[in-house]
Amino acid sequence: MFMKRTRFALLVLAATAVAAGGYAAEHRGPRISVEQPRFDFGTVRPGAQPEHVFEIKNVGDEVLEIQQVLPS
Repeated sequence: MFMKRTRFALLVLAATAVAAGGYAAEHRGPRISVEQPRFDFGTVRPGAQPEHVFEIKNVGDEVLEIQQVLPS
């Protein structure tokens, strides 16, 4: 359950960062990137534990530090 919430929270975080977008070319610092920010799990049976890996990358020039994840 924790893993599912963590993955979802990371997805939300990544989607928010992508939606904010618009980093200028001269932007310095950490920069988050998600290749596939959305995934359709389709119909999930009760009790099933669907999984999907969302790859989050730092494409900036400084360390990206995720300090807190808040699942919704």
